[in-house]
This record gives sequence, C-alpha cells and structure tokens, in this order.
Amino acid sequence: MPNTDLILQVDSISAGYGHKSVLQNASFTLNKGEVLSIIGQNGSGKSTLLKAIGGLVQVNSGKVIYKSDQLPALHPHLLIRKGISVFLQGGLVLPILTLEEHFELAARQCGNILDKLLIESVYEHFPSLRALRKERAGNLSGGERQMLSFGIFLVQGTKTWLLDEPTAGLAPEIVDFTVKFLERKRSEDGISMVLVEHNMDVAFGLGTHVIIVKDGTLTRKFSPEEFHQKSFLETFVYN
Repeated sequence: MPNTDLILQVDSISAGYGHKSVLQNASFTLNKGEVLSIIGQNGSGKSTLLKAIGGLVQVNSGKVIYKSDQLPALHPHLLIRKGISVFLQGGLVLPILTLEEHFELAARQCGNILDKLLIESVYEHFPSLRALRKERAGNLSGGERQMLSFGIFLVQGTKTWLLDEPTAGLAPEIVDFTVKFLERKRSEDGISMVLVEHNMDVAFGLGTHVIIVKDGTLTRKFSPEEFHQKSFLETFVYN
C-alpha cells in the first residue's frame, strides 16, 4: 500500500562539482510534516546534498522524486511552482530591492499577482516589516533580513522547505525567533522541511528525525532520542 504521507524521496544519488564527487549513494525519505535535520562536519557534504535536491548541482546518478514525480536535472526554476522553496545560507535577499519588490517578485515566480490578503498575512507574521515595506533590503538588520526571507516563503505558498543553515551568523535572539517560526509552520501548517544545520541545539530541537553525513555518505534516519543511546553513538558517530 503506498505511503500517502511521502513527500520527497532521494534515491541513491551521487553528486559533486565537475569531476569531484562529494556525495555517494545518498538515500532518504521525507514525509508530510517532518523536519529532517542533516548534520555533520564541515565539508562532509551537507550543503551539497541540499543543493542536489534543489537542482543547483549536477546529480551524477540516482534520482530525486517529489510527490511521485522525478525531478529533472538542474531544475531550480521548477521548484516553486511544484511546491518547494529553497533557503540558501545567507537568505533570499537582493539588497537593491525593497521589501515590497521582493514580495512582488516572489508572487510572480508562482505565476500569481501579489494581493492585499497575501501581503497582510506576511505582516501579521512579521509586524515590524510593515513600516519597512519601502526600504531597500540592503539596509535591513540581520533579523529583518531573516523575516523578509521567510516572508518570501509565505508569499510563495509552498509546503516543502529546503533550508541550508538558516541560523548561521545570527544573534541568539534571532536564532530563537527562527526556531519558533519554523516549529509553528510545521505544527500549524504541516510544512515539511529538510534542514541542514550546524547548531546542534537547533537541529535536535526542530528535527523530528536526523541524518548524519560523514565523508559524503548518510546514516539512516533516526529520532533525536536515539542519538543519545550508547549503541547508536558507537555505530554511527565514533566509528
């Protein structure tokens, strides 16, 4: 019987840059409402995995399946209309554009017109952005840029989010804000997420499941509670 909650299936993909292979035979599944945290040392292949799913690096073998449809190679322009948003490290901000221009562009990417109800929904989530709507994004603080990036996701209306280090370089209070916002969207709206994260408190606090990337290979999915079991640590972490 098919799994009706299955959103994303990564099936034995290998990927890299030019002739350099970074990921080998990586596989996992993501179900509706899951937050899958991807952790590992710098250079282990975490961000490459996310970029391979998002069509930003070449997949040399294997396949990525979203809602039963195989995604073609190098497909970032297709993601939003399929229901996937990507947050690359540093956010989605174009410094020269105003906040309103960011939201208008996000709506056009989905083939929509930015209407009043949609923009009001963004300002309900992030009230401080209302007074900044004519401000250029390059003048925003780190926290305001984070709100803008997530506001873009809300305008796009997607249900699957690929997040590459969304808390990197942020002040502790903005990290806390980010965690609360993402948890709210998961619990209230059923947003499914793949979260690449260096902050272990964030990864294990948000993650319903976790995968470790080590030398370009992945462990199986496990729960945060399993991580603290001695048998798991000896098998996957210390070897």
